[in-house]
Amino acid sequence: MGSDLRDGINPYNNRLQEVQARTVQGETRYLQQRVFTIPTTRGYCSGCIMRDVTERRRSELSLLESEENYRRLHLQLEAANMEANLYLDILTHDIRNTENVSSLYAELLADMLDGEEAGYIKNLLKSIQKSIEILGTVSTIRRIHQASSELKPMDLDAVVRGVIEGFPGSVSHYDETHCRVEADDLLSVIFNNLIGNAAKHGGPDVKIAIRVEERDGFVRVSVEDTGPGLPDDEKHAIFHRYEQKKRGVGEGLGLYLVQILVERYGGEIWVEDRVPGCPSEGAAFLFTLRTAA
Repeated sequence: MGSDLRDGINPYNNRLQEVQARTVQGETRYLQQRVFTIPTTRGYCSGCIMRDVTERRRSELSLLESEENYRRLHLQLEAANMEANLYLDILTHDIRNTENVSSLYAELLADMLDGEEAGYIKNLLKSIQKSIEILGTVSTIRRIHQASSELKPMDLDAVVRGVIEGFPGSVSHYDETHCRVEADDLLSVIFNNLIGNAAKHGGPDVKIAIRVEERDGFVRVSVEDTGPGLPDDEKHAIFHRYEQKKRGVGEGLGLYLVQILVERYGGEIWVEDRVPGCPSEGAAFLFTLRTAA
């Protein structure tokens, strides 16, 4: 202190410092101080300006603590997610293998039995096949949530034609298109589910048409069928059956998956009557996709 009073030199001059002080009640306070010296007729005089920054400091400490807690929670969630995915991978692999073996033995029994017993085996095979479909849909939903949201230009015509080949004789009309859309390798899942639903619920004589129309930076796709159609009060709810408690095993998963994918690609999906005003003459599932730049 003697040197700054003598020659005005103080290493802490004009430096903002933070110090702690304890009140007579024992409370810790945080103070900011700035030391200065001023010349006088008898040398120099030291002074100090202080302000109480306790509340701000406590907020900063609280924020640091919250960030640390968030980081710790994030690490815990990552570990839990990895563990859950490991269990799901094991279950999916083992269940799929079990289903394949069960399906093989059921098919062998179906060839050996007649009459009422053969009917039981056919129902068993249907149940196993339904289980395989559910497992495949759930696996696809997992892929969607795990994959990055980066989209790329896709050849819509190639995707549609590839899916149609898997339903020989089911699609009676398709509007050829040369456009490219913003999507990813799961685009075919949309058409697989919509065409598969139409073929499954439309009956053996159902006719399916796929129409494509470009407009205002979007492509509108319509998958129409001549099946029993949908009442007006079910047209919106059909995409939310998976979320409802009153549903059959696995019911609604396919359309739930379709809706997730369409929205992932920046489009929307809805249902109309194939023949306007005539719900019993078939349904038309329409959705939009963004055209690729």
